[in-house]
Amino acid sequence: MGIIAFETTCVALASLAIITPLKIATAVVIFLFVFVFIIAVFSQRGRAEMTPEREIALASGATDRSTVFEMSLLQPVMWLLLVLVQRLPMPGYKAKFRKWLVAAGSPNFYTPDEFIAVAMLWGLIIAIILEVVSIRFLGGPSIILPMVGFLTGLVGMAYHLYGQASKRLQQIGRRMPYTLDLIALAMGAGATFTEAVRTVVGEDPEHPFSEELNSVLAEIDLGTTRRQALMNMSDRIPQESLRSIVAAIIQAEALGTPLSDVLKQQANLLRLQRSVRAEKLAASASVRILIPSLLILLSVVIAVFATIIIKGIKGELMF
Repeated sequence: MGIIAFETTCVALASLAIITPLKIATAVVIFLFVFVFIIAVFSQRGRAEMTPEREIALASGATDRSTVFEMSLLQPVMWLLLVLVQRLPMPGYKAKFRKWLVAAGSPNFYTPDEFIAVAMLWGLIIAIILEVVSIRFLGGPSIILPMVGFLTGLVGMAYHLYGQASKRLQQIGRRMPYTLDLIALAMGAGATFTEAVRTVVGEDPEHPFSEELNSVLAEIDLGTTRRQALMNMSDRIPQESLRSIVAAIIQAEALGTPLSDVLKQQANLLRLQRSVRAEKLAASASVRILIPSLLILLSVVIAVFATIIIKGIKGELMF
């Protein structure tokens, strides 16, 4: 028995002596491969792009942004993520993110690549947290949980941006008739279009529509024509009503029509469209509420006649 145990121990030690160098060599090769890959892909810093909105804000005297890309602690990580995003071949998604960013008011003046890099950072943070939870409470590392966490960070940031853009566009649409009336009133009192817009912007500068009009004024101050500045605003805000207003203003300038009258007509048209839309929603609401009402009525009938129905099914109903 002792000889057999000794032989078994020798075989185990011999196999361990062979396997351990293999594991070490494999780990070294994997490390070198990852290191060379990182050096090859991320040997240069990411390309810093300046959005037009950021250029206008800086030219008009606003302070520059302070984001994770400017933090010395996170800057190396963010530059690596930015390089990775810039090399990803997904122009369609980047164009969609650009539209959402512009519609949301260009938060922190992010470019689409920068925003996706920030979303990836949040995904990595959530993935690390889930991996720690898996090791601490589930007894071992996991592959699925970090992947789910990473995708959750990406999708969550995209959904948050889309919701922010939709909410801002809704606020602009509600404010448009009121703003057009004020501009027309100021122009009727003798002010020019630029002076009237500046007065309206000064009344509530924090409102999204006032911010867009302020961008128009900044572009005009930088030398852009009023026509081009208004067209740029219609490109930033994907609303058909705003495009029609800009087209009416441009046409009024070309034909010499009083601009105040055109703005009043556009404001009345917007109110009429809002009333028609409200009537359509009210008409569709009566149809949508029909199914829940029928379900409630059916549940009440079943609750009232449940005893009789059960007895009839069992054949115990007495006449």
